[in-house]
Amino acid sequence: MADSLVKFPRPSPRTLARAALVALSVGVVLALVVAAGSALTPFIFGLALAYLLMPIINRLNRRMPRWAAILLVYAIGLLILIALALFLIPPLVNQTVRLIASLARPDSLERLAADALAWYQANVPPALQSPLEQTLQRLIPSLQENLSAIATGVGAFVLRQVTQVFSLLSFLVGFLIVPIWLFYVLNDARKGRVFINRQLDYRVRHDFWNAWGIVDRSLSAYIRGQLTLGLIVGVAVGIGLNVVDLIPGIEIDYILLLAIWAGVAELVPMIGAMLGAIPAVIVALFVGGPISALAVLGLFVVVQLVENNYLVPRVIGESIGVHPAILIIVLVIFGKLFGLLGVILAAPVTAIARDLYIYAYRRLSGASPSEAIAHLPRFAERAEAKARAGAPASAAGAPADNPAP
Repeated sequence: MADSLVKFPRPSPRTLARAALVALSVGVVLALVVAAGSALTPFIFGLALAYLLMPIINRLNRRMPRWAAILLVYAIGLLILIALALFLIPPLVNQTVRLIASLARPDSLERLAADALAWYQANVPPALQSPLEQTLQRLIPSLQENLSAIATGVGAFVLRQVTQVFSLLSFLVGFLIVPIWLFYVLNDARKGRVFINRQLDYRVRHDFWNAWGIVDRSLSAYIRGQLTLGLIVGVAVGIGLNVVDLIPGIEIDYILLLAIWAGVAELVPMIGAMLGAIPAVIVALFVGGPISALAVLGLFVVVQLVENNYLVPRVIGESIGVHPAILIIVLVIFGKLFGLLGVILAAPVTAIARDLYIYAYRRLSGASPSEAIAHLPRFAERAEAKARAGAPASAAGAPADNPAP
């Protein structure tokens, strides 16, 4: 590595004009994306699917034409959707309707309070019953009012968001177009890379693809890992709730709804398990009383322990590698600035920003593109693994200093 800073040659007027044209084009595209707003929601889901399916398509492409691999994946996906529609959608809708109707009943909180008080009277020592009863009697009115307001607010918010999304004609049109659009994205991904490569000046080509690799690796690994983790946790919670429901004296309802919510909540890093557990414990408290709520809480504690000690290291691994103390602060900041989407993307964005900073710092310190990218731990480990397997270092995910078009 050289001791002096990297010296870039002075660009010619023609190069500056090309750079300005590219910058203007990118600015126009970004402006159109911002103006489109929620109309692009289906395509955001399509990009997530592209990240999820690209490794599968690439692997199948070794045995069959790429278009055939895509159609095979589409056929399997269609069968999965049909199975979900036949076996999961009807009970899910039924449980959702029953849960909303149960929460809307005015006597729900009063019955819950009465059941909790009866349980305390049967299990708490007589010397403590009197002060507890007095405290509960004072708290019940305010608790009922606050919980009713919270339930009403949450229900109205969810209904408003769902109505806003599904009432858009553009969303429906986009949903129908996404499979076709996704086919072209998956089929012509390499052609798109070649096109972009030809638009880049050779002096910035290697740095661009290194930065692209940093973003792609963090984002794709995070999306695939979180979706896999959410699926595993959702299935585990569903099985666990069914097992707990078989225990005498414990009653649990809305199991499918709660399991799906637990899987979806896993998309939020750090606090996803807590977000999945809170509704389940509250619903179990309404349906089966305190014992059922404690059993459900214990189940989620077990799932959390297994997730942290076994699932996360193997499913997520070091795809993010951000210290929890830093990630919690970033979650708060991104949640404040960008809402739920910011919370979900806080982890990969932080990892991307960190790796881009390290790469840029190394380049400005005089390192070559291959040296700068190899300094990042995840790229260095893969390069070492490829080297031990006899593959060239450039195949380890770090683009060569002058990638071919």
